[in-house]
Amino acid sequence: MKNKRIFITGATGFVGAHITKHLIEQGANVTVLIERCDSSSYFSICGLDKKVNIYYGDISDGTLIEQIIVEQKIEVIFHLAAVALQDLAYKMPKVTFQVNIVGTYNVLDAARLHTDTVEAVLVASSDKVYGDSDVLPYNENMVLQGSNPYDVSKVCQDMLARSFYHSYGLPVVVGRFGNIYGPGDNNFNRLVPGTVQKLENGESPLLRYPANGIFKRDFLYIKDIVNAYMYMLNNINKEGVVGNAFNFGTGIATDIETVVNKIKSIMKCEDIPSVVQKSNVSEILVQQLDATKAFERLGWKAEYSLDKGLEETIDWYRNVYFKLG
Repeated sequence: MKNKRIFITGATGFVGAHITKHLIEQGANVTVLIERCDSSSYFSICGLDKKVNIYYGDISDGTLIEQIIVEQKIEVIFHLAAVALQDLAYKMPKVTFQVNIVGTYNVLDAARLHTDTVEAVLVASSDKVYGDSDVLPYNENMVLQGSNPYDVSKVCQDMLARSFYHSYGLPVVVGRFGNIYGPGDNNFNRLVPGTVQKLENGESPLLRYPANGIFKRDFLYIKDIVNAYMYMLNNINKEGVVGNAFNFGTGIATDIETVVNKIKSIMKCEDIPSVVQKSNVSEILVQQLDATKAFERLGWKAEYSLDKGLEETIDWYRNVYFKLG
């Protein structure tokens, strides 16, 4: 990565900040497109704003994206910008489609026009593209489907990305990720950071239950995510990689109550009861990913167990984030 000219969208987000930090540490020349910089974000906490080239603007501005690629002579693009929350997407479908679908098109089309410099485009998809399925774990040969705004937007984004390879030869690889957690996630509406924050304050964590059971997710630690992107990039020229989508997960579906109880145990807060709330948003009940393809073609596999990942996550919140202020 030494001196590699890299463009990252969504760099101030949870995953984007970790990717940005890793690439800077590897000696890359990183350019980011951001709307604003939240002082409580991992991006700001790590001082990344002082180590990258920043363009301020919106992912819906295709002209600006092309300008960045040309001016910075971009070689690799990490497209991570998205409306990433189910609840927010449900409330704001128009914004979700504008960012997740139109924004993705803008990045891909600008890259298509400059393949003289652009060597790779890595696109963040999601396990949500598989929708509710009676067949688990998900594998990459399954039909993509979605029934709510977020899921549908990710299906469109995923298919758009791969279509630019098949139609124009754009060197694209798509990553479909499980539920990501780890240090630096400051969206406390999510299960892991929200539970840690509640327990740290001596409050009851919230468990959202659907009418038909309990949510189960394939929880994937942030360091495994960073490795997944690097494996996709480093293997993009190998047969069976470019133009493909890859699942990245542990292959284990863990129910949300178990996750909360693990956090309670690590924080020694077993005596604090959880509060159960009915979920009013249509969400997939159980998600589980088969990452065999990623292992066979990329050599990637998840290294972190849920227990180990949660321990590192809780340690960061307690010893870094909660002491900031």
